[in-house]
Amino acid sequence: MARRYSDRKALSPVISTLLMISATITMFVILFAGFVPSITLTQSQANIWYAKQGDAARERIVIEMIVFTSRDGPSGPVQYIDVYVRNVQDIEVKITGILIIKDPDSPNPLVYAIYQTSIPPTLPATVMAKTGVVGAPAPVVMFEVQHPWVPSTNYAIKVVTARGSDAVSRAKAP
Repeated sequence: MARRYSDRKALSPVISTLLMISATITMFVILFAGFVPSITLTQSQANIWYAKQGDAARERIVIEMIVFTSRDGPSGPVQYIDVYVRNVQDIEVKITGILIIKDPDSPNPLVYAIYQTSIPPTLPATVMAKTGVVGAPAPVVMFEVQHPWVPSTNYAIKVVTARGSDAVSRAKAP
């Protein structure tokens, strides 16, 4: 008896299985080639973010002194608040703002955001890193803020950096 092609059932399941496996591998290669660049880009962006966070953790500033002064100006007395900021770590710090809070313990404290100072350095200002080298720039910067202050009133001064660190100090006006 002559064999028919319909009796050869083993050929079509093998070919169909090979075709499905090759289609699956082809789809995997296409998807892998498309997603790997985006995954590595996301990881590199995360590394930059974590590096900035590490710098923010290493950054530390201290308000050393607050001085309330009043000097004669062309149209009468002008009041100033001098804020001395020291960098106590080994990384440069960029000061971006100074907040002056009048009556910080009252239910309605007044908050003033200062982004410019009366004399240089103007904001943003870099406070150099502390080093042991003789002749290196000092890690202390004085910011003179022209701001009216009320005698015998409590103030809180907050200095903010570009990386999000801050320092707060309280003082009472004379």
